[in-house]
Amino acid sequence: MQGKPKGKQRPRVCRINGRSITYTPKQTVDYENQIRSIYSKVSNFKFERHVPLEVAILALFIPPKSVSQKVRALMLNGEIPPTKRPDADNIIKVVLDALNGVAFHDDGQVCKIYCEKIYAETPEIRVLIKNIVEE
Repeated sequence: MQGKPKGKQRPRVCRINGRSITYTPKQTVDYENQIRSIYSKVSNFKFERHVPLEVAILALFIPPKSVSQKVRALMLNGEIPPTKRPDADNIIKVVLDALNGVAFHDDGQVCKIYCEKIYAETPEIRVLIKNIVEE
């Protein structure tokens, strides 16, 4: 998916008429819908219920404009990995929650997960889902 990788934001709580209401921030909802939409355009395959899955996520970030050309080259060669936000666990959460019910029945099916953050010329997220049993 093209675009800057984003992580899942924390749920927000507000009080209305003395009642606490918990909701997911609009940015996260929109991003999850975007992931769902792109998956549906690329694939209409849905893994069967109870099939153990492995998910690999590659998050590509653009190097900051403030770094020198030398440092930029090191970043693009993988010698300096991104240690900035979003955290890898939040990237995993937003991707799994977005694909829940679309690519698989439940994210509880995911038994192995890999996530890597690297620098690249264009920002995007790449996701690979496969059946562990068929290896």
